[in-house]
Amino acid sequence: MNPPTGIDLDPDLVRKIEDLLSDTYNPADKQEEAQLRELAFWRWVAYEGYAGRPPLEFVELQREFMLDCFSKTGWKNEFGSEDRIFELGCGPLGMIEFLPAKARYAFDPLNAFYSKLFKNLRAADINYIDSKEAIDSIHPVDLGICFNVLDHTDDANFWFDLFFEKIKVGGRFILQINTVQEAFQRTEAHTKMHPSPMSYEQIMEQLKTVSSDFDTEYSDQPSEDNEFFFMAWGVRNS
Repeated sequence: MNPPTGIDLDPDLVRKIEDLLSDTYNPADKQEEAQLRELAFWRWVAYEGYAGRPPLEFVELQREFMLDCFSKTGWKNEFGSEDRIFELGCGPLGMIEFLPAKARYAFDPLNAFYSKLFKNLRAADINYIDSKEAIDSIHPVDLGICFNVLDHTDDANFWFDLFFEKIKVGGRFILQINTVQEAFQRTEAHTKMHPSPMSYEQIMEQLKTVSSDFDTEYSDQPSEDNEFFFMAWGVRNS
């Protein structure tokens, strides 16, 4: 039976996910394992819901959370009919879903699967893309969003650079990452979903190469997964 949010994944892929979780499938590399675990999590959300709420309420949960995070910037959702927005690593329902603009581009390598699992919840006017070639064809945008993504990738530095390349000089950005500290160990399963962990010091050093005009929020208290919330927003000026 399909989830209320959309359409289930193909049986062969579901079987591969189940085999991975039961330790009977060996992924080709760390990135395949991370992506399969990511799909396993979001398939669970599509069927069971998130934070104890029914699956169809996930869109409202995301709306509340993402707009609350956006409000930290103080920009008051100023983007509109003349602006272009790009989100790198949008997941099933990214921040871009709730920000109107002239053109919206949402990249995620798993978009083809999210567009099935969350077919009934995703916006109809967003350009969902899943290849680097499609990213390359996008002209520089007014706002770039990268939320809880870099540590999930195979190469955080590469995707950081690509993200900022798509933002025009003078354009704005929102970058969020759950950082790690050596003194706080994470579970093996969590580590496998996050193959490129980053520290607060690492991400701050990189941000200073592209902007001298940004603000940050950083939590000094670890989450249940021993991660530390970090978010930066500002203007790309180099």
